[in-house]
Amino acid sequence: MKDSQINPYEHSDIKVKLLKLYLEKYINILALAKGVHTVEVFDLFCGEGIYNNGKEGSPVIILRLIKDIYYKATKNSKVKFNCNFNDYNNQKTVKLSNYISEKKMHYQEMGALSYHNKDYQVFKDEILQARKIKGLKRFIFIDPYGYKNISVADIEDLLSDNNTEVLLFLPTQFMYRFEKKSTPESLYNFLTEIMPKEEQRMSSSGVDFIHKLRDGFGDKLKGKHFVDSFIITRNINEFFALFFFTSHLYGFEKFLEAKWSIDEEEGRGWSPKFEKVDLFSAIDVQPKTDKFEENLLAFLSELRSNIEIHEFTISNRHLTTHAVQILKKMQNSNKLMITTVDNSKLRKGAFYIGWNEVKTNKIKCFIKYESNGAI
Repeated sequence: MKDSQINPYEHSDIKVKLLKLYLEKYINILALAKGVHTVEVFDLFCGEGIYNNGKEGSPVIILRLIKDIYYKATKNSKVKFNCNFNDYNNQKTVKLSNYISEKKMHYQEMGALSYHNKDYQVFKDEILQARKIKGLKRFIFIDPYGYKNISVADIEDLLSDNNTEVLLFLPTQFMYRFEKKSTPESLYNFLTEIMPKEEQRMSSSGVDFIHKLRDGFGDKLKGKHFVDSFIITRNINEFFALFFFTSHLYGFEKFLEAKWSIDEEEGRGWSPKFEKVDLFSAIDVQPKTDKFEENLLAFLSELRSNIEIHEFTISNRHLTTHAVQILKKMQNSNKLMITTVDNSKLRKGAFYIGWNEVKTNKIKCFIKYESNGAI
């Protein structure tokens, strides 16, 4: 039985916090999205939904969020949210069902609510075999009891309809520890699938191991899907991680926003230090963007469209607000050459790299960095 379903360690609280932050953005968007009529949400290892100290777990957080957003958007939306909570242990789903009923957290008009007690592989295959329906979106949360059932091929299959997003939690600290010692067969199979043999057992730290997993996922899914990680520090040199997968740049951007809202300095993860800052402290946390600035300016050594700059920024796991600040600094130093498609005069500080400016895929301007100053 996994810790996160019994004792609410800090890493479990942060895991649920990130889930909530992302889903809040995701569901708000889909509730008003044109062409979307149904959102299927799956929690494949849902547990009881409530920790021993009364804190809410993933299925309760998911349902509470859906209820709040559904009734706020109901005047302008007809989207239904179908929730599927699965746990192999029947006692856990019974407790979850009783809690949800007691708190009156679900009404039929919101969409369907179903509980399952199926093996992960069986339920995963049922999801894959379900008929693809136009206007249907899926979000799948996987917080497994270990890692033996997880494979890159499964993730790729789940993403294959281009309408599914996956958030996966892995006990990377235990996986890293076993990687350095005798590797169980299930971990060996997983690592063989995700990284070259010469890189196995070569991780220099738990964080390095997580980055290798992230990059391994990325290499396997390259060109088709976006992948990122969120590192959760439990104790010194103890790291767990969430991995996010999507086929859509916009969904990836929303996940990055959730990450950076928790870790405003690096957008990398969470550690106890973030929770110990005095709420009334005058410290202004600034994002570390030096490396990104270096990469962005190198990218802009050639003329790039606003759409290309947006995609480059998100693909490099940064926010467009970071790119705008860098571009403004270069513009103030007279090191940017900017031309509009229609030759109109561009307002200073306007670079048109936000989602609202690029979602139509129409180029509005071209930008180039001139290290010696723009002419």
